[in-house]
Amino acid sequence: MGKAYRLVRPQLTVQDVMDIKSNPKLRLTTSPFGLTPQEYETNAPVYIGKAVNWKGTKGPRGGGMTKAFIDKAPAAVVSGLRAAIAISKSCAGIKGTTLWNGRVYPRKCIEQKKKAGKGA
Repeated sequence: MGKAYRLVRPQLTVQDVMDIKSNPKLRLTTSPFGLTPQEYETNAPVYIGKAVNWKGTKGPRGGGMTKAFIDKAPAAVVSGLRAAIAISKSCAGIKGTTLWNGRVYPRKCIEQKKKAGKGA
């Protein structure tokens, strides 16, 4: 993944967000995960960063890997993504959030980390 830079929401206009999301060289994300509930309430971050060269080639959300993605992405990324998809599918149906080390995470994420041997 490209490097992400943390931004404060008020710095972005609606036009900025639209421009970033339509630019294949940039990515824009936000997430409450990995923050304490207090951090998220007081300073929810938005991340902008340089996108990887295969941005947009995976197809619609949930659509799986397309041939364009497999052709552009490094073989190790494709292999790792296939393994991650298998782990994710094995945790289907796990819902909700949980505190882990005092921070909020999706419960499914923690279960996936356990299955992947990441010591969650």
